[in-house]
Amino acid sequence: MDKFVLHNQQIVEAQKAKVDATLAGLLYGWGVFTTMKVIDGRIFAFDRHLERLIKHADKARVSFAAHKKSLLENIASLISANQISNGRLRLTVLKSDAGIWRTEPKNEAEVLVFTASEPNQRSRELNLTNSPYRLLSTNPMVNIKRTAMLEQLLALEEARHRNFDDAVLLNERGEMISTTSGNIFWAQDTELYTPSLATGCIAGITRALVIEVAKRINIHVSEGSYPITRLLDASEVFITSTTRGITQVKSFDIKIFDNRFAVVAKNINRQYEKLFSDAKLIS
Repeated sequence: MDKFVLHNQQIVEAQKAKVDATLAGLLYGWGVFTTMKVIDGRIFAFDRHLERLIKHADKARVSFAAHKKSLLENIASLISANQISNGRLRLTVLKSDAGIWRTEPKNEAEVLVFTASEPNQRSRELNLTNSPYRLLSTNPMVNIKRTAMLEQLLALEEARHRNFDDAVLLNERGEMISTTSGNIFWAQDTELYTPSLATGCIAGITRALVIEVAKRINIHVSEGSYPITRLLDASEVFITSTTRGITQVKSFDIKIFDNRFAVVAKNINRQYEKLFSDAKLIS
């Protein structure tokens, strides 16, 4: 993490940023966030991230009066202060007042923006397993990128204790949702599959871009409800997220994937990386 943060439109040192002890976002994990990619000091797919964050904040009943121009200007100042060229940026909105521990909040919500400088490097292949934990698809916060994601963290920790990199999460119906850290795709022959939003997965920005790119190069994408056994029949599997981009999966439990022949993922990744120079997606 870089030295400076943006706290309610003010740039301060991260160690000096302060929030109230009774903040609802702190006590109850009541908040939403999005993580964006920084490329050459600019934000990738900012409009998409902001649009989703506004929708999620509204659904989570977190006040977020976003003014795109001023927000972009403040973020640009933060990027300059941290001298970041390539990396990631997280924008978090925390609810101020809720529950029995009420005070007189200064703001309806606390807005925090962090950055982390990272060199451009290819993500290593991942080893996946099946998580023993289940997520409820009827949860009112389903599909919301929220700060309280303890279930995913516990599932990730459990998988790592078994020497895996990540775990595939299922819902109460036994349908695949995602991994703990990204959306999941797999290919059979030349067709691409991914869980639909109805399973409970988050509407990832990279997920949406991958679907758009795949269709553009005539790869058919099926979104639906699938059992985890479908991964055993897959010829290739990959994970998508803002931080990792498109990351190929090396294994799923005992199943090994030979990614030398991962034609679908490689074709999509080439087209996806071309988006980084698209003026419409860079702010």
